[in-house]
This record gives sequence, C-alpha cells and structure tokens, in this order.
Amino acid sequence: MFSLFGAPALSPFRLDHALRALQAEDERVTALSCRWLHFVDESRPLAEAELGLLGKLLTYGPRTELHEEGVSGYWVTPRVGTESPWSSKATDIVHVCGLDAVRRVERGTVYFIRATVALDEAELRRLAAHLHDRMTESIWTESIDPQGLFHGAAARRCGS
Repeated sequence: MFSLFGAPALSPFRLDHALRALQAEDERVTALSCRWLHFVDESRPLAEAELGLLGKLLTYGPRTELHEEGVSGYWVTPRVGTESPWSSKATDIVHVCGLDAVRRVERGTVYFIRATVALDEAELRRLAAHLHDRMTESIWTESIDPQGLFHGAAARRCGS
C-alpha cells in the first residue's frame, strides 16, 4: 500500500466552520487545513507510466501546494473493514483505465491543526471527534499507514 496527497478536502466555508468548532473545544487551536489522501492497494509495484496515469486520475479539485510544517495532524479513513462508495467507483475507473495491478483505491482526509503549543495524541483525538463520524470513519494519529484499511471484516451471521 502507498498513499498520494490530493486537493483540499473542504471548501473555505466548511473549513472555517470546522475551525470554529475546534476553537470552541480548545482555544489554543489557531488554524485548520485538510487534504484528500488516497490510499492505493496494489498487487505489485506500479511501473512509472502506471504511477503517472494513476496520479492523473487522482488529480481533481483545486490545485494548491502543500505547506503544513509545524502542525499536528491526523488521518480520517472509512471505517476499517468497510469499503466506501467512493472507493468502489474509483477502483472501477482505475481498472477501466488499464491499471489492473491496483486492487483498490480508498480516499481519506488528513487534517492539519495549528495550535499555540504542540498537541499530544489524546488532545488530537478529542479534537478529532468534531471532524469525523465515529460510526463510519476511523481516525489515525500515529501513522500514515492505516493497518487493516484494505482488509475486510469477516461476515457475521444474523443474530450472532
């Protein structure tokens, strides 16, 4: 698995709304930004031409540079063991374009939080509650390699 950054994930209006919610929780928060992060599960390493095509397919939305040094961050992905509707469609498109070595593409969001002091993991998790849906999404604060993202949960029988 590898990951590729994408465009900003929220409009300026929604980003401002989210920032206000974080600041109500912790007044030390001074800024918030976020970007799409695409996770790619491949059956073999992709050739340079394949990576170029995949990069073009995953380049959509506004184009901005990524300058997020000195901020705390965390990642939000679809809940482990699930496949998002976005992933299903994006994977179909990737396969139609001839990238059969890509087993699945999934999209998450990386949030960058600037604060007056460095935030620890517990503080990030507390703030993350305002920026993700715990019923359908998972959060990651320690690694950009979310373990289990591409491994489906075992089916359960009704009543089990």
